[in-house]
Amino acid sequence: MLNIGTNQILLLSCVLLVIGAGTYLTYFQQGSTLEELDAQIEEQEEELQEIEALQDDIVEADERLQTVRQEWNNRYKVIPETISSPDIVEYLNRLTQSGFKSFDVVSAGEAERDGYAAHTFSAEGRAFFRHLYEFVWAIENNRSFYRIRDLNLSYLEERETEDETGRTSMDVLVAFQMDVEALYGVTEGIGGEGEPGDTQELEDLPVAQASRHPPVPDHVLPDPSPDIDPFYPLVFEQVPPNEHGRLNVEASELMSVAGNEAVFRTGDGIERVQEGDRVYLGEIIEVDADDGRVVARLNKGGIVDDIEIHL
Repeated sequence: MLNIGTNQILLLSCVLLVIGAGTYLTYFQQGSTLEELDAQIEEQEEELQEIEALQDDIVEADERLQTVRQEWNNRYKVIPETISSPDIVEYLNRLTQSGFKSFDVVSAGEAERDGYAAHTFSAEGRAFFRHLYEFVWAIENNRSFYRIRDLNLSYLEERETEDETGRTSMDVLVAFQMDVEALYGVTEGIGGEGEPGDTQELEDLPVAQASRHPPVPDHVLPDPSPDIDPFYPLVFEQVPPNEHGRLNVEASELMSVAGNEAVFRTGDGIERVQEGDRVYLGEIIEVDADDGRVVARLNKGGIVDDIEIHL
């Protein structure tokens, strides 16, 4: 018969065998299986994170699409399916009919962009600042989808002498270089269904005078008229010429001063002036018969000086 001690030994042996077998199966035979399962779990977690990131990207992309679609439907620019070089040149010439001394354009070719195409022209010339400003304003803000790139401006002082009269005139101009792009061929479908029709607008290009879009409020556009000419010099490089043939008091001889009138001898004869009369570069501010002198206030290209001429 088995006694209690023997039974305990047998039970302990069974327990040790079970523990040993479990340990062997768990850490030796099933170890590789557990590592594979852990790797699969980690991979699934990474895929889950990627899916969540893609979901966030989809939401962001949808919001951007709605914004772009809204901006497109509210656009006031007219974008044709195609446009020709003669149309572009004719449009640019129409905008530069007045105020431009020269305006030369050369085609730089066409290029396909991301969802649209552009025909680029290189332009250079000379113009009065106000007219050049109006040209840039029209290009950037008219219905036609044109834009200006790489605009370079410089001050230019131009003098011309007439052969018949010998008088010299001076113009303060702006010399410019720029690239003008005409955009066309925008990818279809960006506006979605319900997009406003633009058949009539395409027929009206490149100027698009009759637009089916609502008018653009003036307050959202820049000022079409410049307040100042930033290129008009405060001090000229040279004294402005005598464009109007006025009396040059510094180059004439004061002959007499009687009452409120002074008589000068010029190369063309005799000329009489009084206080307040305009002369070359300024005006007469004082005629003093007692002292036999005349005072003229002259603006010599931005430098103002009072000149006294005595008998």
